[in-house]
Amino acid sequence: FIFSFLVLLFPRQMPAASIVLQEKVKRGITTAQEKRKELSRSLGEITRDMLPAMKRLLKNQALNCLILGDIFLFIGVGAYSYYPKLYAKIFRLDYRSVGRVMGIANMIGFGVGLVGSGLLMRLRKWEPKDLQLVYAIVATLAIPWTFGSLYYCPSDTHAGVEISYEQVLGNNASSVPTLLGECNSGCGCTTAFYTPVCDGNITFFSPCHAGCSRAVLDDKEIVVAYEDCACTASGSAIPGVCGTTCPSRLWTSMSITTTGTIVGFSGFAAHAYIYQRVVSEVDRTLAQGMRSSITRALGTLPSPIIFGWVIDKFCTVWRVSEDGTRGNCWLYDIDNLMLWFITMRVVLRCLSVTCYFICWWVYPESTKKVEGEENGGEKGEKNAI
Repeated sequence: FIFSFLVLLFPRQMPAASIVLQEKVKRGITTAQEKRKELSRSLGEITRDMLPAMKRLLKNQALNCLILGDIFLFIGVGAYSYYPKLYAKIFRLDYRSVGRVMGIANMIGFGVGLVGSGLLMRLRKWEPKDLQLVYAIVATLAIPWTFGSLYYCPSDTHAGVEISYEQVLGNNASSVPTLLGECNSGCGCTTAFYTPVCDGNITFFSPCHAGCSRAVLDDKEIVVAYEDCACTASGSAIPGVCGTTCPSRLWTSMSITTTGTIVGFSGFAAHAYIYQRVVSEVDRTLAQGMRSSITRALGTLPSPIIFGWVIDKFCTVWRVSEDGTRGNCWLYDIDNLMLWFITMRVVLRCLSVTCYFICWWVYPESTKKVEGEENGGEKGEKNAI
């Protein structure tokens, strides 16, 4: 904020603008007279022209399709805010390791993708309509790579959640799983803290839920095992979950999703260029402001709320304190959660791509004149591209 006044030092027109203007005049995109009138407008004239400019933008079908596509895209992108938490769950990693792995993957994906987008723009002198088709195709090619997140470690089986204690003990295969059963009924177990223990391939929420009455310590007074466990098949348990990390699946999944990021971001420069060409030059600043406001209000802001609600729907065990206050979620139905999570992202990307293809379909073939209000209130024509 302190240095924002430096923006006022920028000239109304950059030194190379005259060269660009000459080229535009040659191509029939604008006229020197229109450019001079634009530069000589006062603040009052600019404000007065705001409403006609908004009307022109709202009637621009290609621009509206682009913005609608970005809304769906931004809703899906908002899911990334939950990826560290999900990756910690599905790959059994601590948050430090998740941050390191995702940081490397994102750096490669975004970096290589942006370089690729620049190379794509340099391949040839693209017409805006052709470039929009290329971007729509690139966005489509990025969708299948999203399914790479489904290649995760096998889910743990928690006693009292996915399987009942009676099934663990081999007494009754039809019992409904509940965290509190006959084997731990007198232990006073709560879900205030998650301290898993393992017996064979079954994970228990805590030693209390496993019905253990004695802990085995090593020379350093660290618990290495629990004995006299009434809810386990063997009568004992060891600290920690039963499953182990699966590095091969982790790197395979990250490689697939990173490739999708590279493909998706390879159209970044093209997308930005199209926004500059889908409206007349005088409307570009307003178009960018409208795009930014709408996509953030309808895409970026509600996205975490939507995906957060979905994640909470698949919580199987909540943290409940001694006073009955519900806190964060300890355990999730991982398989159904990931299936819904990725399906939602794919559906949103498909809706986004559909809008991009519609934008290409309605995009004018060449320089198109759109009726609008000129500066000063006179009727005239403005270039749409």
